[in-house]
Amino acid sequence: MKFARLLAAAWLCASATGAAAPAEDPPAPTEAPAQQLQGELSPVADTVADTVDAAAVDADIANQELSGEAKVRLDAARDAVVQIRGFFDKSESSAFHGSGFAVGDGRRIVTNYHVVAQAVLYPRRYRLEYLASDGRKGSLSVLAIDVRNDLAVVAADDLELPPLKLRSEIPAQGERAWSIGFPLNLGLTITEGVANGLVENSIGQRIHYTGAINSGMSGGPALDSRGRVYGVNVSLVSDRQLVGFVVPAKHIPVLLARAKEPLDQALSAQQLRQRVTGQVLAYEAEVLEAQPAKTGTQKVHGYALPTQLSRYVECSTIDERSPHVRVRVEAVSCVIPSRILAQPGLYVGGLSVQHRILQSLGLHPLQFERQVNLLAAAPRRVGTSAYVAPFACSNALVSLDGFDARVSTCVRQYRLFAGLYDFDVTVVGLDDPGQVLVSRLALTGVAFETGKRTMERYLGALQWTP
Repeated sequence: MKFARLLAAAWLCASATGAAAPAEDPPAPTEAPAQQLQGELSPVADTVADTVDAAAVDADIANQELSGEAKVRLDAARDAVVQIRGFFDKSESSAFHGSGFAVGDGRRIVTNYHVVAQAVLYPRRYRLEYLASDGRKGSLSVLAIDVRNDLAVVAADDLELPPLKLRSEIPAQGERAWSIGFPLNLGLTITEGVANGLVENSIGQRIHYTGAINSGMSGGPALDSRGRVYGVNVSLVSDRQLVGFVVPAKHIPVLLARAKEPLDQALSAQQLRQRVTGQVLAYEAEVLEAQPAKTGTQKVHGYALPTQLSRYVECSTIDERSPHVRVRVEAVSCVIPSRILAQPGLYVGGLSVQHRILQSLGLHPLQFERQVNLLAAAPRRVGTSAYVAPFACSNALVSLDGFDARVSTCVRQYRLFAGLYDFDVTVVGLDDPGQVLVSRLALTGVAFETGKRTMERYLGALQWTP
């Protein structure tokens, strides 16, 4: 087959990394979280690393004047909401915190998966505690997780709270809404806003909430005008004000049905990580394998560029700022906008493609070639050694449809999540000295076979017509 040698090279790359040694010791809890892309969804659990800066920005939350209706909602829900704290090893200072609320019989607390992820993945190193509104404290255990919907159920043997009622229907656009949680270290807080219905074309269901969801409010309840929980606070857009997202409450009953006993008593640490991996792969199978009958392409300067590798991909075309005054760069960027968080700082199940057409505007051929190589070599492979093994790379000259190209294929394994890989593929056209395609495919946290198939579709769809 046309790409058999290249795919074989990819397999050798992965094999060369060996079995990535699991990171039994988690990163230090004060480590700064991975850098967020501008405009990206950010979970809103609070960590030690971002508390000071966030407090400087959001300190005025505590002084916001509440309406009478907000006070009613807060007073009615106060005893059902707890702060969830995570502690590293024997430390008495919390490494992170989020929020949660009682449901059902009052013995089960719903929160976000990303709030408790470290305790799930490193059960011997992290412990969870609750802080109730009346000052009571105690240990928590994780009973069930839903990685795709970023939900978890926790419980304490000695804790029973007045439960909140769930609303399974999605609020109509324009309904008044409130979110409750523990932002930063400011105590229990409520924010007022508007529910704007489900986000259109979203892979995972999210309700758009026009109101403040601040760091530390993750896992708190989102309430309607009758005090019912219509969703769970989950994320915000990092460079936008009053753009928050809520997981619909309809996903909670299914998770509650699975919440039978503490996971760390029923499963080993390795089995817990396998459970997370299995949920990631189920998500990926739906998203990355949901491809059109024919891969969609976009024509730019004679090149047919693959854009629809999945039906969830969104693309945009920009006249990119050039690295040199005598080089013009036109770019087509495509991405699956939704990913899932496997552990703090580590998003998986992602796909992005960036096609760049570089045109020389009278630049000397050697100088132009240098600009091309600099752009092709630009680092985009992020990730700490605690999470992923080093990349193993293979380079090859390949005849694609209508042009020859230099193709670099890099693959790496995940340390905690056996069966997940990152792919990074860079294509540089070789036929036209005055116009060059530099294209890159990046896959994060995918099954190896899925990565190979996606790479094959990507390379097979690239075409140049003189």
